This record gives sequence, structure tokens and C-alpha cells, in this order.
Amino acid sequence: MSTRRIALPSLITLTTLALAACSPVVLPGADTETDTDADTVGETGGESGDETGGEETGGPPPSDVPTACIDLELRSLAVFEANCAKCHGAGSVAQGGMDYILDLEALVANDKVVPAKPEESRVYVRMAAAESPMPPLSEMQRPTPSDVQSVHDWIASCAGVQSCSDQPFVTRDEMLTAINTDLSAVPLQNQKFTRYFSFVHLWNAGWCDAEIEIFRQSLSKLVNSLSQETLIKAPVAIDPERRLIFRVDISDYDWDRDDGENRPFLSEPTFYFPNDPVGKDFADRWEMMADQNPYNIEYIGQTALNIKNLTGTHFPILQGDAFIDASSRSPLYYDILGIPTRSGQLKPEDAPCAENECLETLLKINILANIQDEKDNDDGKVARAGFHDSDVSDFNRVIERHRFSDANNRVMWLSYDFAGQSGQQNIGVHPLDFDFDGGEIIFNLPNGLQAYMLTNDAGGRLNEGPINIVQDESQKDFLVRNGVSCMGCHSAGMIKRQDDLRFELDAGQAETQFSDPDKEFIRALYPLRADFDDLLEEDTRRFNDALAVAGVTTDTKEEPVITTFLSFDKDVGLRRAASELGLRESDLAKDIGQLSPDLDQLSKDMGTVLRQDFTENFASSACIELIGCTRACESKPNPNGDAANQFDTVCDLNN
Repeated sequence: MSTRRIALPSLITLTTLALAACSPVVLPGADTETDTDADTVGETGGESGDETGGEETGGPPPSDVPTACIDLELRSLAVFEANCAKCHGAGSVAQGGMDYILDLEALVANDKVVPAKPEESRVYVRMAAAESPMPPLSEMQRPTPSDVQSVHDWIASCAGVQSCSDQPFVTRDEMLTAINTDLSAVPLQNQKFTRYFSFVHLWNAGWCDAEIEIFRQSLSKLVNSLSQETLIKAPVAIDPERRLIFRVDISDYDWDRDDGENRPFLSEPTFYFPNDPVGKDFADRWEMMADQNPYNIEYIGQTALNIKNLTGTHFPILQGDAFIDASSRSPLYYDILGIPTRSGQLKPEDAPCAENECLETLLKINILANIQDEKDNDDGKVARAGFHDSDVSDFNRVIERHRFSDANNRVMWLSYDFAGQSGQQNIGVHPLDFDFDGGEIIFNLPNGLQAYMLTNDAGGRLNEGPINIVQDESQKDFLVRNGVSCMGCHSAGMIKRQDDLRFELDAGQAETQFSDPDKEFIRALYPLRADFDDLLEEDTRRFNDALAVAGVTTDTKEEPVITTFLSFDKDVGLRRAASELGLRESDLAKDIGQLSPDLDQLSKDMGTVLRQDFTENFASSACIELIGCTRACESKPNPNGDAANQFDTVCDLNN
């Protein structure tokens, strides 16, 4: 096994491979200094039972902005209440004739806020003023810079935005009926491969169509980024007007298990279920993804039963953003793609890999043989670039491209990273026999999209980069998570970087004198800058062409997968919690006392809970609310059902 894969002081972030530093992805309303996001307390009404909706039962008035803006609205209101309401709130002395600081519509109507123009909005201008700000400098209670930024962002993005909070609630019964109707039109031989993803909960939480769009694109990008098939297959919306429920055929992504194939299994415990046994196996990859998703529900009721019978699975429906969150992070990401637990032989003294034991043998790439062949024949199988100053490391680095031996539309990139820059770690002196300390890998899937692997110093794959070495600034905890962080960085494919070694050799600026054979080898292995740029452009074009077929927009700052991942991680309010459980807000509000004490904050005005706490209590909450069967419910045969029906079960819902 290799002992030279990733240096302890220089495991490089996912900003690598050709590679400039990545900018963090900022969501609408994201705050880089604090994390006080709150969800909406909006539309009310009730739903209970297994598949039926209830009637409106009263409650707080609906919110006036899309859910993606509600975080900003709530933060801005909190800022105004804490810092301004004493003088400008209802019942105050109305300094300056204004007593409506907590009435956002009035602020707009009276030109104190100009939508989309913070710098022309008097409320923001006075708060942000260096001299004579509001509140006056004499006041002890003052907004923080983060508070002022929240007000700026609310005005810039959300003030005056049309409401989506009163759009009609989609009940669980309506969702299941739509799926059942669609499934009945699927050819009989394909029904066993048919599965569904739902974003109904986002709609019910008050999200507008334009806000949900990036989640649709994220779903299409991720399912195709977890595919081993050659064609891009975008999920199909079964409700064309709302586009909330999407159908996929798992055979389109090689998630089914053909006769004779080994059952997919967990190579190590996953993030959400660390106590699951290593080696736990599944009928196919869909079953593995469903099992390892903490938001997975086996719906109950006759319509759900029919869907389960036709598809042949207890879990034909997954919540879209929960799937993206769970399946885009390793080790589940690795296991879906079948990425081995180690990398390959990079030095002659490294232990050779058995068939499919290492990533390179699985991809049929022989790194050492390719390099030797490049030396002997200069046939373009390998191309390197070396540079002294890395944007993501304190030392020099080398990146290397290998063509697949059996596919002219696939390549593998790897980086060579260093713990220092002296001796054989100085690539300027040792461009052919450097002693590297680590690296990471990007390779094309058969459909043209990219897959990713991080490794440690022994060649074993890593789920996350060590925080003291690498960081992903878009994540709250700064952890580099293999899969999602890589996709966020490489949103447009490979990142361009120019070679220094060949350039300096040709310019007579090399750090050392090389023999003529070594010069010839260097020139064979390190192409001219223009030629290397062409290779990068070719690989980037291949990736973006695949994204276009998947329906993913590339001319935006928001990479969809990491945007969805980060959005899903935000604090959860009552309406969002209810919608994810398939309930109306007022119904969940009545039942908060029956749920875990971890969720008690949801009963408070504008109260939120951490996503982690909601996730840990979702399965038990679904049982208590009679939503369906989860890991927290004790499932048993239904004595009143058809004994021949394998899905005719009921759950002990702990009531």
C-alpha cells in the first residue's frame, strides 16, 4: 500500500486540480458571521391521519415574502426591534415622525426602503453611516456589522417581493395520488425501476417556483453525478405546472442490480447512521440510499401500498433535498459510485493493486506505465503541469492528466502535493523524481460529469479533509466534505492553471541543469502552456456539455448541489418542520408537546431548532404524527391484510 499519498501539512482542499482557490457559495440571505437564520411562521391549517388533509384552524397570519427571504425578513425585523423600535415602533415617541419601523410594507410605501436599492433606502443609509448613525452613538444597544448587513441584504433581495405564502397546500394524499396515477402509465416492465423525488414540502413551506428551481437542477446534477451509465438522464416532472415531483428510472443510473452483480454494501458507517454495521448490504443502490437517509418514510395507506407493490420497494419516494444532503457526502457518496477504499500505485515501491482493489485499477489506468510510455513514445497519454505557488498550499505542486485506455471521452486528474519544498520535494530541481506527500483525484464518469476522491498519506480514501490542513469556507464548520465540497468548487469543471516547469526550461530559467535525455523527458511529460490550456478547455467543455444535457445552468454564481446542501442545513422553523412532515403548520403546533423536548423551540413565536436536532428527531416525529413507518417505528405484519402482500404492514407508532 502506498505511503505517499497526502501530506499531513498539505492535504489540499477541493479547490485543487488545476486549481485556483474557490470562493464560498453565498445563499440569498446567508450571513458569514452569524448563524441566526430563522424559518417562517406562515400559512396555517391542519392535516392529520395517513393521507388526508385537514381544514384551516387559524393561527398566525401568512408571511409576505418567499421562504428564501423569510430568514432575512425575520433577522431585519429582529434588528429593528432591538435597535430602533424604542423610538420608531408602534406606540413609541415616533422620532422623526416614524412609528412603523416594524411594518415592512409601510417602510416601502413611505420610501424609507427602496426595494433592491439599499444605498437609496434611508433606513439602511442611516444605520450604515459612519457619522451620525442611527441609533445615535449615545445608545448602548447598537446593531452589529452583521445586523446592518442583514438589513442591506433584505432590501437588496427581498423587500417588496411578491408573496408565495398563500399558494395552495399540497396534501400527502394529493402527492401520493399524483405518483400513483403517473406510475400506472409507466410500462409494466419499467415499474420495478421507477422511483420518485419530491419537493412538495418546499412549496408547502412557501417557496416560490423560482426559488425551487435550483433544487430541481441540484437533483438532476447529483443523480447524474452518481451514475455509472453513459447517458445523462434528467429526472422527469410528473406535475408539469408545479414541477414538484420527479420520476427517475434507477436503471438509467446503474442503481439497479443486474443478475449476477454483487449486492452493494456499506464499506464503512455513514454520516447519519454511524452504528450501522460495516458490510451491511442492500438489494440495489436505491435501497442503500433510502436506508441511509434519515428522512426516509415508508408511507402507509392504500394509495401508498399500491405504489409500493408496483415498484417493489418499501421506499419509492424520497424528499429531494434530504436525498441531496445525505447522498452527496462521503462515505455514502463513495459507496453509491463504488469507489474503492484506496488509491493506486504511484511509485515503483508501492504495493500493486489487485483488480478493482484501487481506483486506478478499477478505471483501468496504470499510472506508472503511462508515464514510462510517455517517456518512450511521447504519445500524449499523460500531461503534467508544475507550479511553484499554489493557491491552496504553501508549497509547489504538480497536477497530472491521464487518458482512459478504453474511452476517448474520459480522463483522470490527480495532484501531487508536498509537505515542504527542499530536496526531492523541490519540483524545480526534481520535476521527474520528486518525492511527493499526497494528492487527490478527479475523474470523468461515463456520462461526462466528474467524480472525486480524497486520500490520506497511506492511500486510503478520506470522507473529509483534516480541518487543520484544509477548509471549505462555504461550510459553517469549514470541513471539506468529499463529494459536495468538490462539486461546489468545480462548478464549471476543471480550474485552469499554467505550468512553470516546462516554461522555465524553454526560457533558460530552470533551477538546475538537466541532461539532454531529462530535458526530452520533461518536454514529453510537461506540455507547452498553450497545449495544456487546450486539454483543460477540452475537459471543461465535456463537463459543461453534460451539465447542459442535465438541464443545469452554468452561468450563475450558485452551484446547485452545495447550494441545496447549505440551504438544507439552515435552522428549521415551525412551518418548514411541518411541511417536511407533510403537515400544516397549525397541526404540528398543536402537537409539539408530544414530540421530543429538543423541538420545544418550535412552539415559540419565530422559534427555530438546529437542523441537526430536527434530523435526529424526524423519524420519531413521523411515527408520532402517523405519517408512516421509519426507523423509529416498530413495524410488524398487518393481521388484517393480505398475507400474500409483502408490503401489507403496519407500524407501532408508540401512541
